[in-house]
Amino acid sequence: MRAAIISEYRKFFSTRAWWILSILMVGGFLLLTLGAGWVIGWQLRTAGRADLVEVLSMWQPVIFGLGIAMGYLFPVIIGALAVTSEYRHNTVVPTFLGEPRRSVVMVAKAIAAVPMGFVVGLLATGSCIAGGSLGLKLGGIPQLVWTSQIALGALQSVLALTVWTMIGVGLGMLITNQVGVIVTVLAFTQLIEPILRIGLSMSRSTAPITKYLPGAASDALGGGHSIFSIIATAGRSGQALTSLQGGVVLAAYGLVFALVGYLFRIRRSVA
Repeated sequence: MRAAIISEYRKFFSTRAWWILSILMVGGFLLLTLGAGWVIGWQLRTAGRADLVEVLSMWQPVIFGLGIAMGYLFPVIIGALAVTSEYRHNTVVPTFLGEPRRSVVMVAKAIAAVPMGFVVGLLATGSCIAGGSLGLKLGGIPQLVWTSQIALGALQSVLALTVWTMIGVGLGMLITNQVGVIVTVLAFTQLIEPILRIGLSMSRSTAPITKYLPGAASDALGGGHSIFSIIATAGRSGQALTSLQGGVVLAAYGLVFALVGYLFRIRRSVA
């Protein structure tokens, strides 16, 4: 197992995909949170809110949590590439020849994804905090609010994005075609799930379902500071999942993807 994990790290750092995606992620989050912070800061300053500290304590975590609300596709794709790159470049054949136990190879990929996901989570959360803080200051908010709850939310965001990287590994096992998995992730995270979360929350009978969607579970694990969580709370979705429940649900998605992918795809011939 140790040799398999070391091999996964060598494969990961021998490619350019991870740092290209990381640069795009950091740059995108900086611009996104910078703009969001400036708009919110400008509106609060021009409105002359007397309860500025209270309002900031609500909006700061939302801005800082934009990474987990809108950008979890980056860790998912990075995790999926750990599997799909092998099939795309046909290195999966020598990989399985070197380690015939395919379960060992896939478990090694999942284990290796943990520190990778942690670093991605740190980069994403750090860029959101940096961009959001600068945006608020440029918008006219001279003194930001820093509390233990905001710090805890940042740590939870890192944890959630780490789990998303492991989900990406499971999804890569399920959809081994690299283009197919990227298109699927983009379509689901940026279009299908947001529509489902908003649409299902419109009815009392379907609203409770929304909290079990992967993005909603991720928001719960990240502290519930997502803009989607605020919309759902204001609507009819009912009580949100706790952080622990969100983590369990999110991990379950990754486990199901991995098990189904291993049983029906990885165990088959790679030809």
